[in-house]
Parts: sequence; structure tokens; C-alpha cells
Amino acid sequence: MRVELPWPPQKTSKNGSQGDYHGKAKAAKSYKNSCAWCCVEQGVRQIKADRVTVKVTYYPPVNRRIDWDNMAARCKQGFDAVAEAIGVDDGQWWPVVSDRGPAKKGGAVVVEVSQ
Repeated sequence: MRVELPWPPQKTSKNGSQGDYHGKAKAAKSYKNSCAWCCVEQGVRQIKADRVTVKVTYYPPVNRRIDWDNMAARCKQGFDAVAEAIGVDDGQWWPVVSDRGPAKKGGAVVVEVSQ
């Protein structure tokens, strides 16, 4: 299964609050809702599995340096939305492989799930 999520907002970064914790929480909630709708629109269904293998490919909106750990943190709410859609808690996503794709207008995060 493959689902394409929107690029996460800057506010969802580990350092994104800059003192505005309510703004960070609002951005995280909004991003999760957007990702949940992407799952619905792309026909993501529940799967019967206790554990899944996941590949995440980040397509940044511009061709500049990104680091994988900050990207994973920025996408946490998106991953939660996918986990709810497939019915497998993201604590059971092992292994998770991260990759970087070429820059893409608007950016995207592609999550590929296999059993």
C-alpha cells in the first residue's frame, strides 16, 4: 500500500514552537487531519497485520539540506493518521526505512506499507 501525504508544516518541527506552543499544537492537529483525509481520498484500508514494514520517502519542496530525524519528527502526526487508517499502531512499524527523493513542487511524504 502506498499513500502520499502533504509536506509537513514548519511548526511541527521539534524546534517549531519558538515559544508558540498553542500554534505548534494547532499546526500538528491540522496536519494530522489533512493526512487522514489523504488516506480516505487515496482509498487506504485497514490491514490484518500485527507488524508491518514501512518505507518513507521525503520529497522536499526545495532542493536544500534536510535531516532524517527532524523530518520524522515533523511527520509524526501524519504517520499517526496512516497508522489509524491501516489499523496498525506505528509502534509496530519495523523496520522503517527512510529515503530522500528529488525536490517536488509543494513537497510530499510517501509512505509505503508492506506486510
